[in-house]
Amino acid sequence: MFNTYFGDWRTGKLQRLPYLGYHLLMIVLIVAIILGTVFAAGVAENFIGGNLVEAQKMLMDKFGFVALAGIMVLIFAAMIGQINLLAKRIRDMGLPVLWTIVGIIFVSLLLNVAFPPQEVALSAAAVQTADGAATAVAVSQTSASTIVQLFDSIIFLCLVFIPSNAFGSKNAY
Repeated sequence: MFNTYFGDWRTGKLQRLPYLGYHLLMIVLIVAIILGTVFAAGVAENFIGGNLVEAQKMLMDKFGFVALAGIMVLIFAAMIGQINLLAKRIRDMGLPVLWTIVGIIFVSLLLNVAFPPQEVALSAAAVQTADGAATAVAVSQTSASTIVQLFDSIIFLCLVFIPSNAFGSKNAY
C-alpha cells in the first residue's frame, strides 16, 4: 500500500477500481486522523475538568509545535499520495501526466477566481429564562462554489469511469 501511494512515480499505473479503493481509503484515513485529534482534545478537556479554553491552552503549551509539525507532515503526505494516485490513474488512461495535472490545476484556479468561495453564516440563540441568562452563537463557514464542486466531481467521475488506455495506443496492453 505504501508503494501505491508513494512509489512508482514515473512508471506506475492504476486501474479504475484500485484507484477508487485507494482514493476512498485515503479519505477514510484523513477523517480518522481528524476525528482522533478532536477526540484527544475532548479527552484533555475532560481531564482538565470541563473547561475547553483551559484544555486548548494546555495542549498548545505542551504540544503546540509538535502537533502543528505533525499535522503539516500528515497534510503534505496526504497531498503527495493523492497526486501520485492521480498521476498513476492518468497514465493508465493514456494521457500525458504532467500536462494533464497542470491543466486540471489551471482550470481549477481559473474557476476559483471566476467563482469565489461563498461564505455561509449561521446563527442561533438560546434563552434560559430561569436565571435570565441568554446565549447567542454565530457561525460562519466558507464553502466552495457550485461550479467548482461540479468541476471537481466531473474530474473524479472521469478518473473512475474512463477505461484503461482509452487515450493511448491500443497495443500497449
